[in-house]
Amino acid sequence: MKSNGRKLAEIILTFFGVGKIPFAQGTFASAITATLYYFTLSGKLNLEIPITLSTFIISLSLTKYIRVIWKEKNDPPEVVIDEVLGMMLSMFALPKKPEIAIASFLVFRFLDITKIPPINLFDRMKSPYGVMLDDIVGGIMANIILKIAISIFPEL
Repeated sequence: MKSNGRKLAEIILTFFGVGKIPFAQGTFASAITATLYYFTLSGKLNLEIPITLSTFIISLSLTKYIRVIWKEKNDPPEVVIDEVLGMMLSMFALPKKPEIAIASFLVFRFLDITKIPPINLFDRMKSPYGVMLDDIVGGIMANIILKIAISIFPEL
């Protein structure tokens, strides 16, 4: 990979350097994503669909460079684009309400940290694609949990 391409991949994979924060990189990336998503995309399905899909395609296409950039690490903490995509999926097509955005963040982070089944199956893949897939599944699960909660408690 040429140095310019490598640098661009690193910038995207670390979510513009958020992954270089020395602690809680995934939590910071998720919180920033939730905030940006809420204020720019939430409630605007015509924007949510193409931007989430573009993030999905770009992040999956860059996962092959994880081992090129971080040779000795299978799931480097610097790579947080997976949390970005998982957080976006957890908020996808949900009502624009601050309490739902906060709940989405909390449910996604819980699932991402605990790696309950079936998330743990993807986490065990020990490949760059496993790095992405566990957060994709976690984001989808969080979204489903929230949609069920909203249908049970419509006042949310």
